[in-house]
Amino acid sequence: MPKKPKHQADLPTIKQLPSGSWHAKVYTHTDDKGKRHYKSFTNLDKKKLVLELAQFKADKKEARIEAASGRLDLTLREAMTEYIDSKSAVSSPTTIKGYRDIRDNHLQDIIGIRITDITQQLIQVSINREAARYSPKTVRNAYALFTATMSFFLPGIAFHTTLPQKEKNEVVIPTEEEIAVLVEAAKEKPIYLPLLLGSCCGLRRSEIAALTWEDLDLKEGTIRIHRALVVDDTGHFVEKGTKTSAGTRTVRLFPLVLDELKRLKEETGTASPDTRITISPNQITRHFSRLLDSTGVRHYRFHDLRHYCVSVMLSLNIPKFYIANYVGHESEHMIDTVYGHIMASRKTAVEDLMQDYYSKIFR
Repeated sequence: MPKKPKHQADLPTIKQLPSGSWHAKVYTHTDDKGKRHYKSFTNLDKKKLVLELAQFKADKKEARIEAASGRLDLTLREAMTEYIDSKSAVSSPTTIKGYRDIRDNHLQDIIGIRITDITQQLIQVSINREAARYSPKTVRNAYALFTATMSFFLPGIAFHTTLPQKEKNEVVIPTEEEIAVLVEAAKEKPIYLPLLLGSCCGLRRSEIAALTWEDLDLKEGTIRIHRALVVDDTGHFVEKGTKTSAGTRTVRLFPLVLDELKRLKEETGTASPDTRITISPNQITRHFSRLLDSTGVRHYRFHDLRHYCVSVMLSLNIPKFYIANYVGHESEHMIDTVYGHIMASRKTAVEDLMQDYYSKIFR
């Protein structure tokens, strides 16, 4: 695809309509319900349309500068607070909590400086100090909030800061033997159902804790995942939608999992449909840790059970598209990124099979 001319590089895509006119849509804002809004532009002359788009962008930038005028004496802390508040209606409670944690615990050597006085040198020195104390991911998250805040109040400002290199995180995948030991030891304990849902169905801890009886369809043998329990900035668990739109899904339950749900359903008897099926996120973590201690299985996160589920599906040669859909990933790319080393080992195994096949055919 040919690149846009330099002066058009930051303009939206322009398409020609069947009528011959040229058309483009420009993002304007996101409302308090999280819906994105756009303004449409149409012109028979493509060059005039480009000028209209450029002027609209310039006017929007000027409006933001004017809106910020009189507030440019804000300190970085005050500016971050206003930026975070502006996102509170459209971002998840976990994201907002993360923003506030960064504001309160990072970049503290410049947090009290006015945003108009922050120079490239000041932010670079601050980032260097952060890198000496925290992981590259933490430093990068802090810098992302900093740049978003600065752009919010000072449109067009740009920093060229050197950040620590990203760390390559090795995914911990429980073995079949370890899962078998854990499942056997967990029977009749509160962690049993969460363990099954994590290792067999790939559910996240937050998704498991949010499940209610109305999400379960015993006749079809399925369960619907469409909510999550996450920590807000006050430290309390609140209900929200799933992590991504792909996270909302319906999963067919395996007999072992379905049997346990039926048993629990009989125990609860007349429990209302909106009653939570299992224990809270914190309880899941505590019970899982105790289970690992009692069985002598190496310690890893409850979330790693989800990795085990995906690894099983990969070993069974299940298509990546289905795996992504099943565990609630937005794309197959996530499967390649997170489980690349498994994919590589599968490639070797497939090549071995092909070598064996052709050696027999062409002896």
